Amino acid sequence: MDAKTAWSMMASPTVVIDVRTMEEVASGHVEGALNIPYEDIVEGVAALGLDKDAPIAVYCRSGNRSGIAQSMLQAEGYTQVVNVGAYVDLAAANPDGAVNGHLSH
Repeated sequence: MDAKTAWSMMASPTVVIDVRTMEEVASGHVEGALNIPYEDIVEGVAALGLDKDAPIAVYCRSGNRSGIAQSMLQAEGYTQVVNVGAYVDLAAANPDGAVNGHLSH
């Protein structure tokens, strides 16, 4: 998914999850995104009490860890999980940040 399409998707009510480490998140993140490291994604999302059909968008540094997180959640029965890719691509596609909060740098 390209970053502009990702921002369109995140304009609707979507749980946005940054699956990077806390150190990576501290260097910049989508404001309003939850931070659940990908290793803890299944337990972290379960703790949120979301319906299995809730829209969820996951991102990371490159799109690799968010892809793993997406697969893990889908294996648990979550049906609307989308890997929106790399944080830097999201930031570049929406530098003014106006969707689902703002980008914080």
